[in-house]
Amino acid sequence: MKFLQTKAWILLLLIQVLMLIISISGENGPVAEGSVLHAYLSNDQTAAGIELKLRGSLVIGMTLFGIAILTNAYRKGLRWSWYVCWVYPLFFILHIIGFGTFMPDVIFLLLSIAALLLSYKNFFKAENN
Repeated sequence: MKFLQTKAWILLLLIQVLMLIISISGENGPVAEGSVLHAYLSNDQTAAGIELKLRGSLVIGMTLFGIAILTNAYRKGLRWSWYVCWVYPLFFILHIIGFGTFMPDVIFLLLSIAALLLSYKNFFKAENN
């Protein structure tokens, strides 16, 4: 159980990486037309192209921010990072409500909650008085 407590951050990291891949990929693949990467590689200045570039900037920036928190503060057991990482379950709840995409969002929701609850003791150790 101790192993799961200390390595639960890896599960959140995998979820973060999957979210990145899914978010930047289009229906026809990660570099096909309609994907964020394709928009960045092209000179597409249409409204759709600009929207994809904006979405890509947001997704890539937030992913890098999340990875930085997980690999540094979360692994060190800094309590604030545990609270911040509750954004993952919140994101999946809002995604289910907003888009009606029960699968695979409910799986990611449950995995992110499990990872946070498994690591609870790392952040809230009993104080020795």
